[in-house]
Amino acid sequence: MSTVVVMDIGKTNAKLCVVDGVSGALVDSDTMQTPTLDVPPYPQLDTSAIWQWYVAGLARIQQSRCIDTIVVTAHGATAALLNDDGLVLPVMDYEFVGLDEYRDEYDSLCDSFEHTYSPKLPLGLNVGRQLYWQRKRYPQQFEQAQYLVPYAQYWSWLLTGKAVAEVSTIGSHTDLWNPLEKRYSDFAERQGFAKLFPPLMHAGDSLGSVTADVQKATGIDNSCNVLVGIHDSNASLLPWIHSRDVPLTVMSTGTWVIIFSLGTPLQGLEAERDCTANVTIYSEPVACARFMGGREFAAIAGTAAKTNTTVSISDVLAVIELGALALPVFADTGGPFPGGEGLVVSQAPLTASQTQALASLYCALVSDESLNLCNSAGDIIVEGAFAKNEILLQCLSVFRGEQKLFASADSTGTTMGAAMLATDLTQSAAARDGHARPDKQPDKQLKKQAGASGITAPALTQAVVTDSLFRNKLLEYRSFWQSKVRQHRQDQSHS
Repeated sequence: MSTVVVMDIGKTNAKLCVVDGVSGALVDSDTMQTPTLDVPPYPQLDTSAIWQWYVAGLARIQQSRCIDTIVVTAHGATAALLNDDGLVLPVMDYEFVGLDEYRDEYDSLCDSFEHTYSPKLPLGLNVGRQLYWQRKRYPQQFEQAQYLVPYAQYWSWLLTGKAVAEVSTIGSHTDLWNPLEKRYSDFAERQGFAKLFPPLMHAGDSLGSVTADVQKATGIDNSCNVLVGIHDSNASLLPWIHSRDVPLTVMSTGTWVIIFSLGTPLQGLEAERDCTANVTIYSEPVACARFMGGREFAAIAGTAAKTNTTVSISDVLAVIELGALALPVFADTGGPFPGGEGLVVSQAPLTASQTQALASLYCALVSDESLNLCNSAGDIIVEGAFAKNEILLQCLSVFRGEQKLFASADSTGTTMGAAMLATDLTQSAAARDGHARPDKQPDKQLKKQAGASGITAPALTQAVVTDSLFRNKLLEYRSFWQSKVRQHRQDQSHS
């Protein structure tokens, strides 16, 4: 194995990355903005445009490097209804606002949170809600579906023609999985959705080579190996499952901030504050909390985020002295403060660097709240966009007190985590006895082998604050912010 290609499909951006399987280095990367279409029958992901872009990119890579392995990682809250001819209905954009038409009816039929750990989320963030609406509105097309596949496995199907399912996406707030019993939910069985899923396979299992059509379009030969694929946030989690002991907290950050609290109980998770239990590729439930951190940061920072400005501790102190506040929320969905409308207040106009400092401070405060909600314990590892924000990391390290906070050196946590599926490390845990075992966990011996492959867990840098004045100011500000949030939400509830 020498060349691993990762198709990394996020809600905001799609990436095509080349990882050297020997050195573990990211040697090439290309990005496009993920296109959506606001056309009938409902807002949808432009899967055709995305696929064309990927095919062209694979052909380009194959001209210079022989592709040995392809693995897909993709965002959750998305699924595809297929038959042998292709999609029977477009892949829905989970931000579609029209699903409330059957909301009360759907909610009355779902299993309880204690059975699925899937909160009742707005828009289409519960895949079961999407499916229920699609069947009610388009019964004839829905009836034509032979397979229901998670989004990552839709792309694996396009590559290989083989329909399979994988647990890490199905177990991500879909209403379709019972994480404690490691099976499809009673709701999924009653509604007939469970029987539409093709066989479950482990994320690192091989589906064989690409189809003849893909070979013709890209030049990829039969020696290329396509893997089943993985949910993107779970890909971020993968390096740490194999290299560190629990309890441990991992923050996967991008458009969404997904916090995984490994080795902590599920009891006490608050569904109404966007807590859930995601499921690892080994079918193990993990306490989680979420908010749209990337989108909220951009909303607060505005045009200041696009300026080439260095943000310093002095900017944070200036924000504090001015009594500047960002009060939740600045996204349409998700997070520990549902249903509010964001508000920025300040005694005086903020400079570009101060505005960015305010956005960083806000995201650190909401992260702190979400970490509490999912019973965070042990060290905290931040990967993705927030790992590059030193001010945010320093603020959050102060808020977390005794917990040590580390930034991953790899800004493409989903990509490198997915690439690890191409190593024997992840597959041997599931296939040691010769067949796929989605519920098989890596043992301690496998963790010891984690450094043997070229694709390993990224280096970590600890965020440390030694300035006692800065620390005390931050803690005072957190108390001030929390009181203002309570007041802001009370005012909105009475208006």
